[in-house]
Amino acid sequence: MERMFTMIVDVLENAARYEGLHESFKKAFDFIREAVKNEPEVGRYEIDGDKIFALVQEYEPREVAETNWEAHKKYIDIQYLYSGAEIICWDTIKNLPAGTVFDDAKDRYLYKADSFAPVPLMAGTFGIYFPEDLHRPMEAYNGISPVKKIVVKVLL
Repeated sequence: MERMFTMIVDVLENAARYEGLHESFKKAFDFIREAVKNEPEVGRYEIDGDKIFALVQEYEPREVAETNWEAHKKYIDIQYLYSGAEIICWDTIKNLPAGTVFDDAKDRYLYKADSFAPVPLMAGTFGIYFPEDLHRPMEAYNGISPVKKIVVKVLL
């Protein structure tokens, strides 16, 4: 049976609602809950080897022309903002242009296109992006302000 999940956006306080969607989501959200208490350093954090790991990022969001669409085959992204705000545009993988090349080493399709559904992420919110979800993170929201984010990669 084909998975029918689509992007989810919510606040961290509601994360327990989604922990049953994948066997590793509880560990992923537990990591996020603990990490935000301690202002983690930028870098990669092992949670369960390559099965679950986190990337702590800090950056300035960009203008639309400087952002790229992406989608993944091997991992689900849980992107949690603990400071700042950004737009993450969303579309379905069904709209991925024919012939788009997949970079297996980086587990992503990467291409440029017009935005479809802009979804703001604010401090305290997260988005879950399944392989069916094209997403374009790092877009400026109401001006450019620094973003601090935890991206947890969960192996399918």
